[in-house]
Amino acid sequence: VAQSNVTDFATNINASHERIAVLIVFLSLCGLAGNGTISWFLGFSMRKNPYSVYIFNLAITDFLFLFCMALSSILNRPESGHWPPYVFEILRRIRLFFYTLGLSLLAAISIQRCISVLFPIWYRCHRPKHLSTLVCAGLWVLAILENLVAIYFCVVQNQDMNSCKKVDIFFAVLILGIFTPVMCISGLALFIKVQRVSRRRQPARLYITVLVTILVFLICALPLALYWFVLSWVIQDKRLCGPIYDVTKIFSCVNSTANPIIYYLVGRQRKRRLHEPLRVVLERALVDHNPWRDQREKCSAS
Repeated sequence: VAQSNVTDFATNINASHERIAVLIVFLSLCGLAGNGTISWFLGFSMRKNPYSVYIFNLAITDFLFLFCMALSSILNRPESGHWPPYVFEILRRIRLFFYTLGLSLLAAISIQRCISVLFPIWYRCHRPKHLSTLVCAGLWVLAILENLVAIYFCVVQNQDMNSCKKVDIFFAVLILGIFTPVMCISGLALFIKVQRVSRRRQPARLYITVLVTILVFLICALPLALYWFVLSWVIQDKRLCGPIYDVTKIFSCVNSTANPIIYYLVGRQRKRRLHEPLRVVLERALVDHNPWRDQREKCSAS
């Protein structure tokens, strides 16, 4: 009887893993279509502004993250054959790379928007012209270097688990100790600004876009980092790790898939026709309304 119960339990676990893998692939395909469309419009069909540069890089990051999630789920299936463990470790590190990059881009968006609110004169008059492009390039380079170091210590030198654990501690401090608090503080400042502005007039849609994107990340994507760097170290019963990890992966896919939907819903006009061009909707969601237009004219005149 005991052996039968164990067999039934293993069968149920395998069946649930298979359903979760199918769900992750489905969500990833939806997100790939949405983020691919956003990347195309922002890269080739729209006039760029400081925030569209960030959203363009974020869409590419979400696209590649979802691609790695779908690929990992497919390779994990029995019919895909037996793959060596280092393949899955490399894919895990690449997913962590895009995850960290997406978080850093969101933190950069919230910081820049917060600075534009708290220091409007400096932002309009003295902000470097290509600041967004330079920040995105710097974040890509930083994320690539971090990922190469992680792959070296956790894949190439996989015998030394202490070094790999030190790398994970570094990522934990970077994600949970720096990027997430900075994003939360900047988002809180923007939320307070939206509350004050909404008493007098309709707040700019860009405020709503940034705030909703941050909120969805905190709800859906942050649990994956908590599992990677907290729960997987704390939980002693490894049978619990699998289901929790599956749930956090699903939520992270929901986050990356939801971003294009957020841009569309925020930019859509309710009174307009249903089939409004997507380019117009995106421009409306990412437009940077300038409440200090007269100040900008003074800056340009000087």
